[in-house]
Amino acid sequence: MKAKMRSGLQGLKSLALGLGILLLSLVVGKASAENVRVGIASLNVTMMPLAVAREQGFFQQEGLNVDLVVMPAALNIKVLLSGDIDYATTVGSAVIAAVRGIDVRVVMLFTDRPLFDLVATPKINSVAELKGRTISISSRGGIQDAILRRMLQQSGVDQREVSVLTIAIPSAMVAAIKSERIAAGLIIPPYNFLAYREGLKNLGSAGSFMRLPSAGIVAMREKLDRNPDQIRRMLRALTRAQAFAKEQKLAVIPILKRFMGMKDEDLLSQIYDYHRRAEATDGRIDTALAAETIRDTRVSEGVAKEIPVEQVFDFSYLTQRR
Repeated sequence: MKAKMRSGLQGLKSLALGLGILLLSLVVGKASAENVRVGIASLNVTMMPLAVAREQGFFQQEGLNVDLVVMPAALNIKVLLSGDIDYATTVGSAVIAAVRGIDVRVVMLFTDRPLFDLVATPKINSVAELKGRTISISSRGGIQDAILRRMLQQSGVDQREVSVLTIAIPSAMVAAIKSERIAAGLIIPPYNFLAYREGLKNLGSAGSFMRLPSAGIVAMREKLDRNPDQIRRMLRALTRAQAFAKEQKLAVIPILKRFMGMKDEDLLSQIYDYHRRAEATDGRIDTALAAETIRDTRVSEGVAKEIPVEQVFDFSYLTQRR
């Protein structure tokens, strides 16, 4: 009897010791996780890899505690330069910064096509019919200028033949189209789909007119040199998140629901499918598209100097998919 009691006590001690070691390892693991701050422009579908990586624990498994910091797109690169965030996500702004001589690198892409629709009043049937009318974009001097210019050019419309009005808030842009104060506007999800519910018309998706990397992970060159291991772990977690999102739509919809603060699952399903068409394969783009992106940016920024692709895009930290 005493032998059984001793055996039982030893078993309880072993169990307690095992639980103690487990709890200690969990505490140490959490304490040793690296804190990482990522700047994002908004809680939209282009940030899906970040949302999935956090909720599925991919960042934690790489020893990273990732905090998403929402800030205006125009500030993303400026705050990255100040050191207040570790990574930015506005690829278009990063390319402009690199062309201007700032030592930043795009190390991963989430999308290689812009997620905008040109939404118009029901009276407008084609982009060509926008001649002499007013079109809205949410900001000037960036990606939307390039998108609008390309869509007009490919439809036989000179940009000088239209008036461009800036309306920063998507819902206000939809209201302006409905009231016919403007004829059309470049609108992002979910507002494009909400506009179609209101009877407005889709004149074309920007991704059908052009490829243009717009969302991904951007880091300072100094960061790449100083902490390449963190970069690799960060990108490994995001690559896993991209693969998970592609294969598990039903699991991703609730994640988007929480991340974007939306309850309409039918709308979220439409947004998910829309985003799938714009995803960058394995987080990369080909050299030709990278060179074209740099060239177009140089032209818009008035920079004559040639800029090598590797001075802007560096995908060497991404692991190869098996």
